[in-house]
Amino acid sequence: MANKKPQKNDRAAQARKAAQAQMKAQERRTAAIIGVSAIAVVLLFAGIVYFIVRSADIPTLDSDDVVAPAAADTSGGIPVGTGGVAGADVPEDAARLDIYQDFMCPICNQFEQINAEDLNTLREAGEVAIYYHPISILDRYSSGTEYSTRSANAAATIADQAPEYFLAFQAAMYENQPAENTEGLTDAQISDIAVSVGVPQEVADTFVDGTFTKWVIAATDQSNQDGISGTPMLRMADAGDSFSEGKVLDQTTDVSYFEEGALLAYGQSVGAGELEVTSATSPSPGASE
Repeated sequence: MANKKPQKNDRAAQARKAAQAQMKAQERRTAAIIGVSAIAVVLLFAGIVYFIVRSADIPTLDSDDVVAPAAADTSGGIPVGTGGVAGADVPEDAARLDIYQDFMCPICNQFEQINAEDLNTLREAGEVAIYYHPISILDRYSSGTEYSTRSANAAATIADQAPEYFLAFQAAMYENQPAENTEGLTDAQISDIAVSVGVPQEVADTFVDGTFTKWVIAATDQSNQDGISGTPMLRMADAGDSFSEGKVLDQTTDVSYFEEGALLAYGQSVGAGELEVTSATSPSPGASE
C-alpha cells in the first residue's frame, strides 16, 4: 500500500507535463498560423499597391508624353485608305472596320493569311475604311524581350515615317512570325524585314529609339477599355456610325456582316470570295499586362 501513492504522483506529474506540452504545441501552431496570415495580408496589400502603382504608370493616348503616329486616331487605330497608304485616302462615308492584332499572335497570322486579299479588295473599292490596331498583349510570351511591344512600335514608326509601306511590313512580319515562348525577332531582324519591303534604312534604324513605345502601351490599354478581349478581334461600325457605335465581334457572335455580307463572324462557314474570320484565342490585354 505504501508504494501506490508515489506511483499516483508520478502519473499525475506525467499527465501535467503532457498537458503542458500540448498547450505549448498549440501555442506554437497558433503563432505560426497568425504569422502566415500576417504575411499573406502583407503580400496581398503589397500586390494591391503594386497593381495601383503599375496602373498609374500606364499612359493614356492623350498623355502629354505619348507620341502617336501622325495617322493614328483617338482610339489607337491606324487607318489605311483606298491607295494602301496609312492615313491617306480614307473614305469618310464608308463603313468602318477596326482590326486588333499582335505580331506574336499565331491566330492573327492565320487571319492575315486568310483575309488579307479580301480586305484589300474591300478597302481598294472604298467599301470599307480599315483601322489597324497594333497592340502588345503577348509580351510575356517572348522571354522578356517585349517582342510584341517592339514590333508594334516598328509598325507605328512606319505608319508615321513611311506610310506607303505599312501594309507590306505587316504582311512580311507575319511571314516571318516567331513562335510564342521564344525571344522573338531582334531589333536588327525587324529592321531588315522593314528594309526588305521598301522602308528606308534611316527609318528602320529608328526602331530602337522606341519613339512610339508609350503609344503602343496606351493603345493596348485603351483596347481593353473598348471591350477587346483578345486578338485578332474586330469592331465593325456601319457607314455614318462612330467608332463608339461599332460592334465588337468575338466567338459568341452568331452572324454579323459588313456591307453585303462579306464579313462574317468568328467560326462561320463562308463561300468563295467571302471573308472568313478565324476564332480569336489569344488572351485579353487586361489579363496579360
